[in-house]
Amino acid sequence: MKETQILEEAKTYLEKDLTLKETAKVLNVHIRTLQIHIKKLAELDPSLYTLVLEKQKSNMISGRKRGGELGKRSPSYTKEEAISYANLLIHNQMTYQEMAEVTGIPSSTIYDMVHSSYVPEEVQIQIQMVANANHHGLTMEDYQRNRIQK
Repeated sequence: MKETQILEEAKTYLEKDLTLKETAKVLNVHIRTLQIHIKKLAELDPSLYTLVLEKQKSNMISGRKRGGELGKRSPSYTKEEAISYANLLIHNQMTYQEMAEVTGIPSSTIYDMVHSSYVPEEVQIQIQMVANANHHGLTMEDYQRNRIQK
């Protein structure tokens, strides 16, 4: 019975395209029990054991690929919003913090938004100039005048 059970567990794992954890749940056995049975499979049926190991390796590789994507989210803003906020920032010569207070959006999100790939490079350059002017406590006109004189 035990040998038959081990062989059936291995076949279920391979045929149903499940992870070990999912297979253990479907078969109503503890995951550790299933792992022990797979080790015993090496003696019972070496070719089946090789297939199980290949599947485990494949699952691990695909899990790593998926795992790298788990924490990534798509932006919570649209391209139009990013460009609109970028232009607003430039037009009003605001700091990220001032923009955050006006919009109710965290300054870090505004920074990410206006420096995203949605915003053209020439607009991002203007934003950087506004940020530099604000950093030095200058208006854009004074900042540009100082840049020209240097």
